[in-house]
Amino acid sequence: MKILFKVSCLIVSFMAVYGQAYSQTRADMEMGEILNSGDLFLLKERYPQLKDSVSVEMLNLVAEAQLGIGFNRLESAATALDSLLRFHQDELGDETSLGMAASRAMNLLNLGRYAEAGEAGGVLVAALEDVLPFESLYSFIFIERVGKALANVPAHYVERPPYDVSVPMRSETVGKGHHIYIPVEVNGVKRDYIFDTGCSFGNFVSEKYAEEAGLEIVADSIPVSGIEVGYVKLATADSMKIGDIVCHNPVFMVAPPDGQVDSVFTFDGVLGYHFIRDVREVVIDNAAGAFLFPYRIAEGEPNMFLSSNVPNVRIEYCSRPLDMVFDTGNVKSDLGTGFASKFPDALSGLEEHTVRRGGFGGISQVRAVTLPEFCFSLSGTPVTLYGTEVIGTDGDSQLLSGSLGADMVLSFRRLMINYDNMYVRGDR
Repeated sequence: MKILFKVSCLIVSFMAVYGQAYSQTRADMEMGEILNSGDLFLLKERYPQLKDSVSVEMLNLVAEAQLGIGFNRLESAATALDSLLRFHQDELGDETSLGMAASRAMNLLNLGRYAEAGEAGGVLVAALEDVLPFESLYSFIFIERVGKALANVPAHYVERPPYDVSVPMRSETVGKGHHIYIPVEVNGVKRDYIFDTGCSFGNFVSEKYAEEAGLEIVADSIPVSGIEVGYVKLATADSMKIGDIVCHNPVFMVAPPDGQVDSVFTFDGVLGYHFIRDVREVVIDNAAGAFLFPYRIAEGEPNMFLSSNVPNVRIEYCSRPLDMVFDTGNVKSDLGTGFASKFPDALSGLEEHTVRRGGFGGISQVRAVTLPEFCFSLSGTPVTLYGTEVIGTDGDSQLLSGSLGADMVLSFRRLMINYDNMYVRGDR
């Protein structure tokens, strides 16, 4: 069972058409190939060596925008995106410029520059509402409505004491997996929230809880995506507390009652992207039953990047790199059509069956097979997950390669999630 909230901005591949206007250097060609590959880890490795040899400024700006968004350097991304849209739209072309404008609008929202984000989202909606269906437009409507509703709300930020903070952690069986809970206090009301790296903007709460906690509703009809696109309300509070850490100006998506989902489980709240990003590092200590928020942030090599505010983690499977969504709100890891197409031998002889998947917008049924053992390595540490479903063997899956969920988190003694240096690693 999963409460899904994904903001999916239009992503447009960078097309290396600049050769028509420029004499290409070897560095230009390599940079264009890397950008088109979409491999952010390769881009992060090669960009420092290539940038001074690249003759086309636009290429470096596209690289800086992608690296800034992917590796949580939002100010750097903002600078690069502004320059691209001010000076290089003719070189980028209409389609790629549109993708950059969408990335800029979402980046402004993430920075808490709400009024600017609302204006940027509104420009996109006005330009596209007559040519795109709602399913392709709703993410821009989200940016416009959220940005305008929060225009007079200060940006969210975390205030913390100069020492490590620890709060209790508990897990609870849900269906075939687990939810991981963390205590959160808002307006004197303390509840256990689901700890969810897959919740891609603010926090997600039930309408009943929002009333009990006295959240201030500032907008309704905010479109979000789950099993299908639906609508939530938008709310704020002065602050929320996790132990001795205070998150100022938190934002909440308020979900209406859902008969199908509520019959499976009920929830008060989901702790999402803003807090997990702003606190910089979280250690889930399963052995001690605690969340630890270290005061001194640990160094480490990146194996994680952000896409639409959701972390993706690079693992190694059968000696090949594989990028998977890292979604602690998913009760159990699962795999998708991307995995099935890359590793067809792993599915050979497995019997197909129907599974139910739930989230915001209801419950759906999809075809799947069950992989008895899913063995891979994370930052060099071997991991084995059992009974992992490969969803969408009929071709109908949005999981891409798949999602690492709560069972992966709980398989470690301690798991470190670091948004400062962008890595996930665990101790056995």
